[in-house]
Amino acid sequence: MAEIYIIKSCRINNKVEIEKYKDGRYGAPGVHREEKRKATPEEVAKQNFWKRCQYLRRTMELNFKGGDLHVQLTCREEERPAREDAPMIIRAFRDKVQKEFKKQGWQFKYIITCETGKRGATHWHMICNNEYNEKTCTWDIIRKHWTRGRPHMTPLDDNRDYKGLAEYIVKETKNRMDREQTIEKLSYMCSRNLIRPVERKKKVRFMNWKPVPKAPKGYCVLPDSIVNGINKFTGTPYQKYTIVELPPGKEEG
Repeated sequence: MAEIYIIKSCRINNKVEIEKYKDGRYGAPGVHREEKRKATPEEVAKQNFWKRCQYLRRTMELNFKGGDLHVQLTCREEERPAREDAPMIIRAFRDKVQKEFKKQGWQFKYIITCETGKRGATHWHMICNNEYNEKTCTWDIIRKHWTRGRPHMTPLDDNRDYKGLAEYIVKETKNRMDREQTIEKLSYMCSRNLIRPVERKKKVRFMNWKPVPKAPKGYCVLPDSIVNGINKFTGTPYQKYTIVELPPGKEEG
């Protein structure tokens, strides 16, 4: 007997991230349903953390590529700002960089978060696009306008695997909020021109899914992305995996 399942999908460049699951109100064919229980506050916090990491990672993958920059904006000891002044300082810097980009006809895309070290020293992490022409480049613009210390700039990898960086940003900003070391309501600051990930949801009717999913024509399944499990709260099964577009002329996997 066919059952109704829910499929969530999110396209990120040349790949699609997919999640299948049974509505928690119903059972699942061929699978023993575990007892449903209420999530603990710690489990809710962990789930929320994972969702924020996933959203930030997807946003980064949609907007940045290899060669774009991870910038650390540090301050000399005598230039370290008071906690209440930190938001004003980073916004002033952002506005100057944005103005320089506009002069060159470039869009400035960025994600910025503030970090407080163990000794209370404030610095910032910024992910931004790397632009250049015969007159100037992102590196020169940042060095010109960050005068409180030395900016450390590292190119992003070509593989667009930003999971670790996204987790670092979300984890650090959560720690700062827990320690009450920030007066910002948002954990990180983003430019408005970023492409945002869109998650689509639809209901489908089928018997059950196979442990190893089959990709549609023109795609292949990433083997390492396949996850089959049981939702610990609803007791129903789920499956997650990623499919990637194949180059023209290749068979689907």
